Amino acid sequence: MESVVFFGKGGVGKSTIASNVTVVLARGGRKVLHVGCDPKMDSTLALMGRHIPPYAGKAGGGDRLIESVFGSPVPGVHCVEAGGPEPGVGCAGLGIGIMLDAMKDGGLLERAGYGAAVFDVLGDVVCGGFAAPLRRGFAKKVVIVTSETPLSLYAANRLIAMTGNYARNGVYLAGLAVNALRPEGVKTAEAFAAAVNTRVLGATLRDPAVAEAERARLPAVLSSPKSDFARRLVKLCSAIQAAGVPSSPPRALTEEEFRSFIGGGGGPAARPFSARRGGVPSAAAPGKLLASAGFSLAGIEGGQLLFDWTSPRGVFRTVIAPAAASKGGARGFSDWTVCFHPSAGPASEAFGGELLAAAGRLVPLRFEEISAALAAPGGWSGPALRQAGSPAGERSHLGFGSWPRFIFAGSEVDALAPPDSVMAMHGDDECRFCICEGGALGAFSENACVRPGGADMPGPVLPRSDEREPSTGLRSIEAVMGDDEKMLAAMRAAAAQAGPGGLAEFYVGCSPLLLASDAGAAARRVGAETGVEVSLERYCSLGRHSPEKAERRAAFMAGKFRRAARSPSRDVNLVYYGECPPGLRALLDSRGITAEEPGEDFYAGSAAARLQVLSAPDPVLQSALDRAGLRWLLPPAPYGLAGTAAWLEAIAGALGRRGFDAAPPTGTLAAHARLRRRAAGVSAAFVLPAGDAALLAGGGAFRRVPVPAVLAEGGLGLRFFVLARPADGRKAAAALKAALPGLRFPAPVFFSSPQGLARPLKADRSVRLVYSDIRSDGRVTAAGKTPFSSGIFEPGFDGAVETLRRLLELCDWDFNERYFAR
Repeated sequence: MESVVFFGKGGVGKSTIASNVTVVLARGGRKVLHVGCDPKMDSTLALMGRHIPPYAGKAGGGDRLIESVFGSPVPGVHCVEAGGPEPGVGCAGLGIGIMLDAMKDGGLLERAGYGAAVFDVLGDVVCGGFAAPLRRGFAKKVVIVTSETPLSLYAANRLIAMTGNYARNGVYLAGLAVNALRPEGVKTAEAFAAAVNTRVLGATLRDPAVAEAERARLPAVLSSPKSDFARRLVKLCSAIQAAGVPSSPPRALTEEEFRSFIGGGGGPAARPFSARRGGVPSAAAPGKLLASAGFSLAGIEGGQLLFDWTSPRGVFRTVIAPAAASKGGARGFSDWTVCFHPSAGPASEAFGGELLAAAGRLVPLRFEEISAALAAPGGWSGPALRQAGSPAGERSHLGFGSWPRFIFAGSEVDALAPPDSVMAMHGDDECRFCICEGGALGAFSENACVRPGGADMPGPVLPRSDEREPSTGLRSIEAVMGDDEKMLAAMRAAAAQAGPGGLAEFYVGCSPLLLASDAGAAARRVGAETGVEVSLERYCSLGRHSPEKAERRAAFMAGKFRRAARSPSRDVNLVYYGECPPGLRALLDSRGITAEEPGEDFYAGSAAARLQVLSAPDPVLQSALDRAGLRWLLPPAPYGLAGTAAWLEAIAGALGRRGFDAAPPTGTLAAHARLRRRAAGVSAAFVLPAGDAALLAGGGAFRRVPVPAVLAEGGLGLRFFVLARPADGRKAAAALKAALPGLRFPAPVFFSSPQGLARPLKADRSVRLVYSDIRSDGRVTAAGKTPFSSGIFEPGFDGAVETLRRLLELCDWDFNERYFAR
């Protein structure tokens, strides 16, 4: 089936040419669907003789698409208009995508037997929505309509770049359709086509017949079939149908090259144009050229590509960056620059000439072509993205250059939403889905105990929406037609729920931000109506504190604490300890310290205790407690025997309990000692880059569980595999000792590649466990080891025994060694 999409600058005659091409295709015996993708809804005007109702804004399912397809008076032609919202609201690009999805889901083109589809798209592509025919795979063949004027050619140049972005979908530029103002303007367009490595498919000239046909709302090839325009249009249509995939892709001019072309410089040297059938250029060729010059991709840093360059003198880290973003000291080639990375050290300067000679071999490549090597089949990115063998491999933690990460930093502090506040979220419900953290489906393991939110999550959590955290549930139809009314209603409901003096926060999600919705005007209107200040926040960032948000929340919470003041009736409130309190409460009760959770009324419950014991740092809560005159404590995390004893001692000390006995029970010590003897000769390993040694101290990493200390207390040996050069080994070893004072462990093993890690990790028979925050980490199982995380650690004295039992059970499990080791 012939499928063509027309792009071009507004007013260049794109819709006129597209509609007339549709007629010529139909006269050739094809059944043609003409698809108008412009909110002005004028693409089908000449074909229908009238405006037709658009698809956008209709309610219902697949039937509404069929209802939007109209038969044209022109035999063999049917028309549909995507339509769009009122000017200035909504997102017409999204509406186009929704219509095309309905076309694909319903198999409209195939079921109705269309032999051709013509897509007429809004003049200048300003967002991905208007490129939907290419993104959704409907059209492979692109025709750009242009004149000889600089602005029209500039738009065409940008559209050529857009077409290149979808080459991976099989999309290609068939060529240019020139609608020239003057006959000599065709030569200008032909010169531009040669400069960007494409061709002119045909040219039309200004013809009075076109204006007469438009006034009559008719296609010119029908109203004036013997006109010069009609003759040229038929030739253009034949060239479009014959156009195949070019043997080499077009290349958009840079800004500098385009200015040179318009100024008479001619742009870059023209390359011969040729066409071939089937296939598009792949990223393999740039990858091979890079390898032949000694460059192997090492990662991405600040938008720059990091390469390890292998020379006869050694291996040096280098940087290739876009010329526009280059800093001083880099040498330019094509549209990119190269220099040594600071980590290469002063010694690299002596080999600058050799680096430039090697980089000179890459001159045929532009920066985007070098970047394309990232996606080459079997190339560098594949193993990095497939490490976990699951969606975890697509997480940002495993992005380019992050393959050695097994421990993820997490947050050093908690930023929890104040109880009794109202936080309305304006966005689609998908934004409210949480990643499954702790269950069998989870990509990442997580300690479910000392974590706000409580219970372990065995599966994906459904969108949460209650009276204190409502969601507008933005739908696609509102994104297309405008969301002002829904946003205003949600703000009014949030203000009513908060009440005078309450805290109402309104979070504008990603989708409404793209719609450029005027949330500020709505907030001011609601404030004037209700007297409640609605504070606006971008994105769904409930747990992130800007200074202004932190101050607003702290003041709100402090006021609530003051109003709830009462005489204390217990010793301790365990704040944000999740599901751990039953065991920890019993432990405190056994030592004569009464403890509870704050309860449903957080502020009254907190005021009823002499001391607030926090599970993690929370600057806003701590500030609010200070302002309200309530005492609080952030003790060590209660993990392991020593950690739990330190936790008890800190609480007792804050309560002024002298002579407090924080030692573990005798039976617990004996059970722990028996398990410790079983752990002799068994080790647990940690893999990390040299710069991440501080993560081992806990904090945000390990969810505040002192994992290495608990392991050592249980008798397990500690092994460390560190990404570092041998020359930096002494510094890396010192960083490990500084992060883990008082713990003994052998000298770390250093590695610089995945293979350099896999070999010693697999060879160390004492290592049975490897820490990883990635569930079922394929890097660990491939070495025949068992991954573990902080999620299996339990708090308290009894929890210390249970944790050690679990660890030893994992050590005895040899499934990965028997079946997965490579």
